[in-house]
Amino acid sequence: MQPIKSIQRALGYLVFALIAFIFIVPIIQAAPFEIKIAVVMPEGSTWTRTLHEFADAVASETGGDVAIKIYAGGVSGDEVDVLRKMRVNRLHAGGFSGVGLGLVLPEIRVLEAPLLFDSYEEIDYVKEKMFDDFAARFEEKGYVLLGFAEAGFVYLFSNQPIDSVDRLQQTRMWVWKGDRVAENFLNAFGVQGYPLQLADVNTGLETGMIDSFYSPPLAAVAFQWYARAKYMLDFPMVNSTGALLMNKRTFYDLSPENREIVSRLVRQYSAKLVQLTRKDNAEAVKVLSEAGIELIPPTPVQIASFKRSAQKNYEMSIPSLYSQELFDQIRGLLAEFRAKGN
Repeated sequence: MQPIKSIQRALGYLVFALIAFIFIVPIIQAAPFEIKIAVVMPEGSTWTRTLHEFADAVASETGGDVAIKIYAGGVSGDEVDVLRKMRVNRLHAGGFSGVGLGLVLPEIRVLEAPLLFDSYEEIDYVKEKMFDDFAARFEEKGYVLLGFAEAGFVYLFSNQPIDSVDRLQQTRMWVWKGDRVAENFLNAFGVQGYPLQLADVNTGLETGMIDSFYSPPLAAVAFQWYARAKYMLDFPMVNSTGALLMNKRTFYDLSPENREIVSRLVRQYSAKLVQLTRKDNAEAVKVLSEAGIELIPPTPVQIASFKRSAQKNYEMSIPSLYSQELFDQIRGLLAEFRAKGN
């Protein structure tokens, strides 16, 4: 009888294993591949609304195989924290400003050289032409460049009149702590920078530690900095770039089909985000004006001074941030675009 019982037990285990394989394993396999994305922008912002649309599109086109989970409002920390968590796979992707991108790839900050771009069309042309080049550079660092974004053109704001070069140089200007590009920019323009983290700018303005800051109009409104300003110099200094990055390991864990879907959709929604951000910046300028902030046009003397300072900034940034070759490549693309009559 003992051999028969042993055979029965063995058959029982086999039946159980088959049931597990037929019913339980498919349930496990049906769990979606989750991608965790962190952004500092709050829920309800243009950034997060667009990311949620992207997440829905990914879920639809992959048949539920891939799920995008969004951590908004800086709940995952600042950009340094997000990069650290991406390296250990606690997060898989993030939306970054030029500051965060520069921590991975310093030469990307060439896109934020002062007075480099005259229009959004120039920015779009250069980024499209340079996308594959920068994507390859990021991949060497262990990241995948999913798509470019931007915060918009940066303007100078102050509590003090900034209608001359001398008055601008007398301000106490915020500079993002650890941002070498912004430090070089202010030094070249002869402006004293006071380093603070992004989260401390409001406190600095309230206490008088700083009386001025640089920002795209949309960010000035979103972070409520404009409430501490009286003047905006109506002259775009820099285009503040941004992008979505994913760690390389997560990206290549996706199936080839899903990699194609994610890559295609993220480029599509990044382009939409850029257009919406530009629209929001234009509307933010109206908000600033209605709030009583005086938009000061620059004088010819100021503009000439800014151009000299921009050239000085380029010299300070080469080769410590980006190479002469890369800078010349960007300027060559701009010359090509302008020669077409654009």
